[in-house]
Amino acid sequence: MKNQNQRPLNSMMRIAAILLVGVISIQSMVAQTQSTEEILQSFVESYKTDPMAITATFGIKVGNDWWYVTSERVQEAYKAGKNKQYTLHNFGPNKVELHKGMPTTPTWYFSLADRATLDNINQKVWTASTAAAKSTPADVVALDILDMDGFTSSQKNTAIAYQVIEHFWKKDAVEITHFSRDESLPSHGAEIVSLYTMKDKRIGWFSLGKEETANGERGLDKGQVPNLFIITKGKGRAQLGDEEFDLEPGMSVFVPQYVKHVIYNPYDEPLEGILVLFGDNVDFAFGQSYPDLLDATYDFYGLNDLEIHQKTAASASAE
Repeated sequence: MKNQNQRPLNSMMRIAAILLVGVISIQSMVAQTQSTEEILQSFVESYKTDPMAITATFGIKVGNDWWYVTSERVQEAYKAGKNKQYTLHNFGPNKVELHKGMPTTPTWYFSLADRATLDNINQKVWTASTAAAKSTPADVVALDILDMDGFTSSQKNTAIAYQVIEHFWKKDAVEITHFSRDESLPSHGAEIVSLYTMKDKRIGWFSLGKEETANGERGLDKGQVPNLFIITKGKGRAQLGDEEFDLEPGMSVFVPQYVKHVIYNPYDEPLEGILVLFGDNVDFAFGQSYPDLLDATYDFYGLNDLEIHQKTAASASAE
C-alpha cells in the first residue's frame, strides 16, 4: 500500500483506465439521483448480514470527500450432530456503521477516483477488485487501497483490506461476478476481471485479443509467487522459461516463482482463461520466500489445531 501523499505517474495502460472512469453512462446519470452517502449506506446495510464480514475500521474517500466505516462481526456458536460433536455458527446481524469525515485514528482506506467509479461498482459494471487491479505498485487506478499519514499497513492489514474489498463492495447474498471484455480493465497487457481476491490467492479472468501480449514488459515476465493459468477459450502461444508452448482450451499451466512467463495471441479469436496468483509479490521483497511462507503457514495450522482441541477438551470437562 502507498502513503496518501504519494503521486505516482500514470502508466500507458492506466491512462486508458482513467479515461474509462471519466465516461458517464446513461445508467450513471440515473444513479446520480442517489447521493454518495446513500450509496455507501446501501453497502453498509448489506454488510450487516454478510457472513464474511470482518471486524475492522477503514476509510473511504470518493474524490475529495471522506467517510469511514466501523465494522464488528457478530457470530454465535452452537452444537450440532447426533452427539453434539460438531460446532456450527450463526452470523449477524453485524455491527456496521458509516461515519462522515476522515477516520478519527489513522488507518488504511479505499480511494475512489471519483463518483463515476462508485457508480460503476454500485451498478456492477466493475467489481471493486477489478477497478483496483495494477500492473505495478506505482500504477494509478480507479480504486486504490492506501494508508493515511501516520499509518503503515502490515501483512495483516492488507489481508483484511483484501477481504473487505471482496465482500463490502458486493451486496448480493450469493456474490456473482460476470466476466467479459466489456466488464474488464487492462492489466499486465491483458483485459482482466478480478473474480476473487484474498491475501494468499487472487483469482481473475483474462482475455487477450489479436496481437495482444500479457507480461511482455520488463519486470512483469517473472514473479515471486506461482501462477496458475487455466485456458478456457481460443488459442495462443506462451514463452515459459526458455521454451515456447501452444495454448488451447482444456489445459492448465502452473508457473513456479521466478520462471519467465509471457503469453501472446497471434490469432483472431480472443485467448481467454482463469488466472490464480498465489499471494502478493510485495510480501517476498524483504527476505522471505514463498516456500518460507508456506512453512510458516503449516506451522500455524499445527498450533491452531492443537489450540482448538485443547479448547474443546476444556469445554467438555466444564460440562
